[in-house]
Amino acid sequence: MKNLPPPLGPYQTPLKWLKRDFTPNKIEPLKGLELVSTHFHFQLSTTMKLTIISEFTENKRIQGFYHCLEKHLRTTRIGDYYLDLLLQDASGRIHAKVWDNVEHFDNQFDEGDPVAVKALVERYNGLLQLNCTKITRATDERYGRYGFKESGLVPTITADRKVLWEELRRLVTAVKSKPLKALLRHIFKRYKAVILELPASFSYHHTERGGFLVHLVSTGQIAAFLAAHYEGIDGNLLIAGTLLHDIGKVKSVELGLKSDYTTEGQLVGHVILGRDVLKEALEEVDVPAAVVEKLEHIILAHQGFASKETPRHPRFPEALLVHYIDSMDGKLDLMHRESATDTGGGRFTSDRNYFRLRLYKSEQK
Repeated sequence: MKNLPPPLGPYQTPLKWLKRDFTPNKIEPLKGLELVSTHFHFQLSTTMKLTIISEFTENKRIQGFYHCLEKHLRTTRIGDYYLDLLLQDASGRIHAKVWDNVEHFDNQFDEGDPVAVKALVERYNGLLQLNCTKITRATDERYGRYGFKESGLVPTITADRKVLWEELRRLVTAVKSKPLKALLRHIFKRYKAVILELPASFSYHHTERGGFLVHLVSTGQIAAFLAAHYEGIDGNLLIAGTLLHDIGKVKSVELGLKSDYTTEGQLVGHVILGRDVLKEALEEVDVPAAVVEKLEHIILAHQGFASKETPRHPRFPEALLVHYIDSMDGKLDLMHRESATDTGGGRFTSDRNYFRLRLYKSEQK
């Protein structure tokens, strides 16, 4: 096995070493990743319990199983290599570092793998992170006897999905337009199995399995309220448009231990795919053309004015409301999560979050 390439100097930009490929300047990547056919594995202590991320505290030594969401080989200011990781389990996420034996541990797992870890919990810039002393790919064969289960690494909603689905059905029933009601029932019946499992996003809001359904119900309830609050609003169109605004995600997301975008999701995007889902359903359900045009516009414009990827901007009140309902519900979930998962002390979070603000932590009830 060849050693790591020479470390970069302190003022050079770190290179992203690629597997089975070459960097643009033709420096050879890490060969060790290709040559290792079996992974090293270490014994976990039978007297030390497995620790989930939400139970981490500073200076605590932990062992457990996590999902490696991100893995980067980087260099320090003095040119030494280290691994920069993002780990996840069902209770949360945490950044982690591997400072020692970097080449050895780099060969033991890939991004996207479940991993077994021994580490020390440290604090850096006010946030907890792991200093990993041992890490390798986890499998049922090697670590099943210690309690390893892949299902324990995927964040999942705690709400009862049957209850949420019944509330979604109630919202559909509240739509008085028979064509729109038939359209909603057709789409939700066809994609029910996917909707029950989807996250609403990977790193933004409602990221848990089932989060898409939570977002659907929450935004639908807001739409029903606002339909009665504002005069001159087509309540049937507003509720239907809200429930369908993100429907393209049923085709843009591929579920797995590390859920990812489908090829369609990457190349076309969930907004355009949402209109495709609508058009497919309209082959089976008859809806007036004028209503179809407005539904299409709501789907295409729901990301509003700031997004670079939005095909259209909202051009009538119901489309504008759908945009703000979606944005409000997503940002509120995100703000609650940033506050609840911040590992720093004090009444305010770190500013290392989506909002780039030190958020006030409300009293825990």
